[in-house]
Amino acid sequence: MWKKTVIVALLVIILSVGTVYAENSLQTVYHVYVDDKPIGTVENKETVNSFLNDYKNEAEKNHENWELTIDEKVTFESEKVFSPAKEEDKVIEALRKEVSLAVETVQLKVSDQTVAHLPNQEKADQVVKKLKETHVKPEILEKVEERKMENEAVEVSQGEESVVDVWLTSPLSFEKNKVAPTQVNTVEEAVSRIQNGESFSKELTKSDFMKTHSTADDLLDANNGPLTDIIVQKKEREVIKLEHKVEVNNTDKLYEGEKKVEQEGKDGEKEIHKQITIRNGTKEKEETLKEEVIDEPVKKVILKGTKEIPSSGTGDFEWPAVGGSITSKKGERWGREHKGIDIAGVEDRTIKASDHGEVKVAEFQRGFGNKVVIDHKNGYETVYAHLSKIDVEPGQTVTRGESLGVMGTTGNSTGVHLHFEIHEKGSVKNPLSYVSK
Repeated sequence: MWKKTVIVALLVIILSVGTVYAENSLQTVYHVYVDDKPIGTVENKETVNSFLNDYKNEAEKNHENWELTIDEKVTFESEKVFSPAKEEDKVIEALRKEVSLAVETVQLKVSDQTVAHLPNQEKADQVVKKLKETHVKPEILEKVEERKMENEAVEVSQGEESVVDVWLTSPLSFEKNKVAPTQVNTVEEAVSRIQNGESFSKELTKSDFMKTHSTADDLLDANNGPLTDIIVQKKEREVIKLEHKVEVNNTDKLYEGEKKVEQEGKDGEKEIHKQITIRNGTKEKEETLKEEVIDEPVKKVILKGTKEIPSSGTGDFEWPAVGGSITSKKGERWGREHKGIDIAGVEDRTIKASDHGEVKVAEFQRGFGNKVVIDHKNGYETVYAHLSKIDVEPGQTVTRGESLGVMGTTGNSTGVHLHFEIHEKGSVKNPLSYVSK
């Protein structure tokens, strides 16, 4: 009996030692799977993990600030074997073919239509900013956004306009999505697609955006016009001129044909507060919010003469020029009689009727040049010679002080001056007996 027991014990010892030896001789290996597809066996998981990290890190050098990941699921299953196969190179080669990089992006949608994929939210926000800047200057947009953040009221100076708000008519939304690096868009590409009405009309699967051989541009559909309109709203304080009115009143204190300004006119001003809506650069609507007269206009009042012009003079003569001095008097000159006086040295060369009367002569005569003769219908006549221009005509009734023409040097003249004579019943008189400055 005891011998049987000894034999059993020896067998147990031998089996135990054999098992320990076998276990010590086995080696752990790892079967590698890509999305549940076996690609080979490695002795160390670090071999795979190191390759994947290097693969991702190398790609990140070319895509700064992109969040890259391995799109496929890589898993391991361990097993103990006596003689592991050397498959590391095979596994690495399979990983190069089977795994792909994906970018964590922000998918931009306009009215639920996918338009582009941006590498991060900052770039997505820049798309909105760039769209708005197509119709307002960056510095103006910045002020608008700051004012909205601070909830400040819009201040508009008189005679100026200010942008109140800028917005998009179609809502832009953002969602997280993974795409191949070739499918990631720039801000400029996203803006261009929105402006040109390009979007993905069908519901695309993840695999559509994971194509690495090309971009997904072939899946884009063109719409009619831009996917969203840009609205710019402005406020304006416009100042417009209020033209003054002119009132003409008759008066018998002035002769017919005479006018006198009794009150000078002045234009006024009105301020108009407007709200202007501009769609895609074209004015769509203009509303008047308020009108206010800030300066009332002042009417101009003109007096118009109705008093009948007398056809005969008063016999009371006035100086026929605007200032000036006498350069030659009546009397003997150069061996012959000088029948009147010469007046020169004036700034205003207007020649005036010395008294009421009727124009008898208004013509050019040899010696006198341009000459005007007024019959005062009371026995007196006055003569005005050497004019450069005549403003009256024969038969015209004129009043004392009315313009007859312009001082000149026509005819036989030694310079710019007026030759002035007074006759009474055909007899030449000395003008200085009747007029003085």
